[in-house]
Amino acid sequence: MHTPDPIIAAQVKQLLGEDGYAQAFAPIDQATGLPNAAYWSKDWLALENKRIFQRSWVFVMADAELEGPGAIKPLDVGGTPIMLVRGEDGQVRAFHNVCRHRGTQLVGEACAANTITCPYHAWAYRLDGTLKSRPHFHGPNQLERFDNGEAEDLALYPIRCESWNGCHFVDLSGQAPDLTTWMAPMLKRTSAFDFSNIRWIGKRSYTIKSNWKLVLENYMEGYHVFAAHPRLIAHAPMDVRWSGEWSENVFYNDYVAPEITKGRGDALPHYPGLSNEDSRRGLWFVCLPNFAVEVFADQFVVMATHPISPDETYEELHFFVVGDDAAAGDKYARGREELISMWDDLNMEDVELLERLQRGRRSAAFDGSIMSPAWEGPAHELAQQVIRAIERE
Repeated sequence: MHTPDPIIAAQVKQLLGEDGYAQAFAPIDQATGLPNAAYWSKDWLALENKRIFQRSWVFVMADAELEGPGAIKPLDVGGTPIMLVRGEDGQVRAFHNVCRHRGTQLVGEACAANTITCPYHAWAYRLDGTLKSRPHFHGPNQLERFDNGEAEDLALYPIRCESWNGCHFVDLSGQAPDLTTWMAPMLKRTSAFDFSNIRWIGKRSYTIKSNWKLVLENYMEGYHVFAAHPRLIAHAPMDVRWSGEWSENVFYNDYVAPEITKGRGDALPHYPGLSNEDSRRGLWFVCLPNFAVEVFADQFVVMATHPISPDETYEELHFFVVGDDAAAGDKYARGREELISMWDDLNMEDVELLERLQRGRRSAAFDGSIMSPAWEGPAHELAQQVIRAIERE
């Protein structure tokens, strides 16, 4: 049930305009979608960050990215600097990436360290977030050490963090539903695939000069495939495709290809026990706001989107294969290379189009999409999902 916060709802309508708000909920055969301001307004992105990214589960990394105790990955989530840290006990923890003293960002890039030391005044924190020491705070040459839990109130601020089959998520609010509840609509569709077998083999990173919603809209809809992706359309022609649909907070789509092809099932081990049909099936999902997943018989690929600004998105593709043998060793090296190459090629085919879409949102002549009822219903509903998530109490 959509129960809006009246103050936030008024703010939404002020930013979009009454006509722009109505446009997002208009029937698909009329000018529809979010108005241009939702793609270039800093005030609108601030709402999305505060009301969506800071109140939802957000994918942040693969477990294998932190290879041992002391490994640290910093990133921004919803405009907030955070960091993931693997502790001495092997556990991954998430913290706000700010020193308790003056709010200095502690870690600027991925690294490994035994102690997290602030570059400003050298306050030092253990990997579990507790304060270890601070020099000169009470005067020259005085070093305070905290070895017996006496500085609990000065520890780094923790963030709720959970993992699922090698994928880590954070919830800055601490109030999001259980992770498996949030993912449930995806998991119900994938019972034939044993995701406990997936193993991470690497990632690719991209900075795209386009709004994060355009990245998701493009990912969701299959209408552009025939025009933009020659290799993909050869794998799965338009007549095996459909529009997909939403189930609660999760978008779902799939197809059954005529046969498996290079990079999509031909050279790597499959999930155990798949039927012939499922071995040719491609499935993809978006768990709002940023966990987009594509599944083939031999892989699990995550596309994670993080808005940098209204017209720029940081994107990571994470590649998982099925089983330990597929993830390491010479036997499947070619298959791993082909998988990553296929995805990199596919993604780059979209980048220029996404950047053209973003530039088009600056045109006063464009006042709403003319959407295909056959293909773009879910993209139309994404606009409504975004508004509802912002307005939700």
